[in-house]
Amino acid sequence: MEKEKLSNSELSQLRIPFLLLGLSIVVAALVFGFFFYQTRSSRDYVQVVGAATEGFESDIVKWNITFEENTDLVNMRDGYRRIQEKRDRLVNILKEKGVSEEDININPITTQKRWDREGQIVGYVLSQSLFIISAEVEKIENLALNPDELLDQGIFFQVSSLEYFYSGIDTLKKDLLALATRNARERAAMILQESGHQPGKMIWAQAGVFQIIEPYSTEVQSYGMYNTSSRKKEIKVTVHAQFLIQ
Repeated sequence: MEKEKLSNSELSQLRIPFLLLGLSIVVAALVFGFFFYQTRSSRDYVQVVGAATEGFESDIVKWNITFEENTDLVNMRDGYRRIQEKRDRLVNILKEKGVSEEDININPITTQKRWDREGQIVGYVLSQSLFIISAEVEKIENLALNPDELLDQGIFFQVSSLEYFYSGIDTLKKDLLALATRNARERAAMILQESGHQPGKMIWAQAGVFQIIEPYSTEVQSYGMYNTSSRKKEIKVTVHAQFLIQ
């Protein structure tokens, strides 16, 4: 009986290495299968760049204006008075033309010293800026681009510039991303058409930056661009995408 028990014990000890060996083979097969699948899946895709461009017209305008007055050392008060009179005349004309007072934003007067060639202070430069933000683009354009009436009133601008924006830009960006993604799939289909395959599920995608530029402009920036000097604009975007091959 003792010999039989000893034999059973020895047999049990012999089984352990075989079990470990079998388990190791199973694990190795699973690991190999996983990496084989990963290798195959990483190869069975096509990578393309989709693009989309759309033109649009701005529906918001910003008119930036700056007045300046030069004074000597003792007549700064007169400079303040003259610049305030010009500002008030301008505001009244804008109201008469139908510009809402809520659209007119006025900044405080700033002062800078004036120097002569010998480095002596000879006076001051007083400046005041204001800006109008309006959805009435044509009305503001006519005032800014045809200043004859303002000049007749003795109103001269040191700075006058227009900036254009679009209130629906967020929605436009979303629509353009969808178009660029669709274009990426179409390009993938064109690449695969001679192979008898077609693009399947999109497994990766990355959008580029938006380029908002003048029509027919080639100017772009790596971090994106938003041109505000043109009323009519174009918006461009690219999408890098990978599709499984079916």
